[in-house]
Parts: sequence; C-alpha cells; structure tokens
Amino acid sequence: MSRPEPLPHSEPARRGSSRAELRARRRRRAMLRLDLAIGAAAALVTILLAPGIAMAAIVAVLVLIVAGVWALAERGRRRGSRRRRRLIR
Repeated sequence: MSRPEPLPHSEPARRGSSRAELRARRRRRAMLRLDLAIGAAAALVTILLAPGIAMAAIVAVLVLIVAGVWALAERGRRRGSRRRRRLIR
C-alpha cells in the first residue's frame, strides 16, 4: 500500500523564528504596552480633572443597580402573589 501525498497546506510549522519575526513581535508587544500606558494616563487625567463627573457616574451606576434589584424583587413578589391566588381559588 502506498502512502498518500501530503496536501500542500499541511506543511509542518516552523519551530524557529527568524530575527525579523522576533523583532516584529517585540515591537508589537512594546506598542501594546505603550497603548496601555497612554490609555491608563488618559483615564487617570480624566478622573483627576473631572471628579464631579466621575462621582456622578458612580452614583448613576449605583442607582441603576438598586433600581434593577428593586424591579427584580417586585417581579418576584408579583409572581408569588399570582401563585398564591391560584392556590386559594
């Protein structure tokens, strides 16, 4: 029985990388770090320059969370009262 020919796209992956590939990988990693640093600095500056806006956003998120929990609790109470009415009838 003869062995089938390997498909052209099934070449084994190279284990070693060229210097150019390593340099490109390092450059990409450095750019990602720089992007992260710029984003963190921008966030810090925004928070420091606009503490009122940041506090308003925090309060708004807390209010939304409380309102959501309250709505879920009311929904549960309504379902429970409907079930009780069905059992009584």
